[in-house]
Amino acid sequence: MQKGAIKEPKRVLITGCSSGFGLLTAVEAAKTGLEVVATMRNLDKAGPLREALANAGAAVQIEQLDITDAQSAAHAGEKFGPIDILVNNAGILIAGSFLDLTEPECQRVFETNYFGIVRLTRALAAGMIQRRSGRIINIASLAGLVGHPFNSAYAASKHALIGFTQSIRVELAPFGIEVVCVEPGYHKTEIIRSNANQSVNFYDRSSPMFEWNRGFLRAMFDEIIPRAGQPQHVVDRIVKIMTCPKPKAHYTIGKDAAFAMTCKYLGLYPWLEKQVIRKIRKYRRIENRREGEKQNRRKQKQVVQSSGSGQSGKGRNLIL
Repeated sequence: MQKGAIKEPKRVLITGCSSGFGLLTAVEAAKTGLEVVATMRNLDKAGPLREALANAGAAVQIEQLDITDAQSAAHAGEKFGPIDILVNNAGILIAGSFLDLTEPECQRVFETNYFGIVRLTRALAAGMIQRRSGRIINIASLAGLVGHPFNSAYAASKHALIGFTQSIRVELAPFGIEVVCVEPGYHKTEIIRSNANQSVNFYDRSSPMFEWNRGFLRAMFDEIIPRAGQPQHVVDRIVKIMTCPKPKAHYTIGKDAAFAMTCKYLGLYPWLEKQVIRKIRKYRRIENRREGEKQNRRKQKQVVQSSGSGQSGKGRNLIL
């Protein structure tokens, strides 16, 4: 068997299992016979995972783990180990122009998407080094490769994660530990739907980016999310990476990701950027027109109410 190849049985720790890729990966990994420790920051959100497991007839160990808490991450090896496969999936996104994102918001994104992952990986890699075997799978994003307008903190954190993954892949190779980066494009997970966060300044009308923030958000709802891929495609690849004898260094997943990377390698990325700007400008105009229509309707309503009040008052005077 090749050095570092997955043997049975294997114990897997997955972060961010309350929804999205994490939830689905925990279920699928359990169905393949892997021993899964499914973790999340808040166990009150474990309901959907428990329901999915019951429907699949699978079982996992559900545990609380906050990777942004230094102590929680540092003791993960002692609490959950030994871990053979680590899937760093937890991540958050806060939408808004870089001009509108606050420093605490940027720090929050990096704490989860980068520093928390580094902490947990450091804690669990120690045991892997002792056993001279292990696999680390970091869930990054296409945004870390090509950027993500109005989500700069997210893109920057994923870019950092990709660089971290590529670096430690070389460092850990002599110990039989394989490190893999997964870079999905847009997929229909909660991070771009109910779990999406917006900057506290997203709707600040004094910001020069106010109209552009709204235009981007409308483009997301009308074009990007409806065309996003099915998350099961990513999950199937992650589970395959867990069990295949020799995974590749990275996997870019999704039609949009393949298209963006092709444009980048062919020198067509400036053209692609222009298309993105054109789309956002289009939806900025649509949102401005809708806002104008709302204001006109409010004005008309006020006029009608004011006219009605005047007529009512006139009628009362006549009666008196």
